[in-house]
Amino acid sequence: MADVTAAAGGATERYHFLIRRLHSLTGIVPVGVFLCVHMLLNGSMLAGGEAYQNAVGLVHSLDKVGILKLVEVGFIFIPIAFHAIVGLMIWLTSAPNLTTYQYGGNVRYTLQRWSGIIALVFILVHLWHVHWLGKPFPYGAQFDPHDAPASAVAAMQAWWAGPAYAIGVLCAVYHFANGVWTFLITWGITVGPRAQRGAGFACAALGIVLGLIGLGSLCKLKTYDASESTAPAAHSRHASVQSAHPELGLQA
Repeated sequence: MADVTAAAGGATERYHFLIRRLHSLTGIVPVGVFLCVHMLLNGSMLAGGEAYQNAVGLVHSLDKVGILKLVEVGFIFIPIAFHAIVGLMIWLTSAPNLTTYQYGGNVRYTLQRWSGIIALVFILVHLWHVHWLGKPFPYGAQFDPHDAPASAVAAMQAWWAGPAYAIGVLCAVYHFANGVWTFLITWGITVGPRAQRGAGFACAALGIVLGLIGLGSLCKLKTYDASESTAPAAHSRHASVQSAHPELGLQA
């Protein structure tokens, strides 16, 4: 009986170890990679509407061969869902002693958990607000990839969009940058204190760069003159949305 119990306990520990390692890995690949690509794509708006449209067009060229939705579901949505579910389980079963011991590790641990929760809520709001998944819901799917600058600008003119996106972007970036640092430790890449300290500076720099790109693109979308866009059909669509729902604060 003892042997059976020990074997069951060992299997549970191995299963738990595997789940935690997959959770750590998916936070970097593909979720973290997607975050970086998404930040850079949005950051192309800093170079102007034409550059942004070209970047969006490059991504949506996958739709022409019918694999964009497959890539989104298989390499983005499912890994994010897995990472979020396991992360929630870790958060609910953990007991950080932040109030007792004010160590930097405890602070980072707590910020990592809360930034993940906020980032998850932000992702859901973002999917409703601009993604095609938001089409069945009121005021959803505001983004038009065929007229990316004008539609993105119109979507970002909602009164709540600026603060919500700024908080969401910063939480997502912090969660990723700090996650990279813990990933390097978990997987035995940075072993000693010196290596971990150097990795900490590198991850902080990565987070700052991504944060500046994200906030910069948001500011650009809030101030960009959408009349520079050359897609009249999209302008007409956004104008009709504004006239029908002025409470959204949209402007074409």
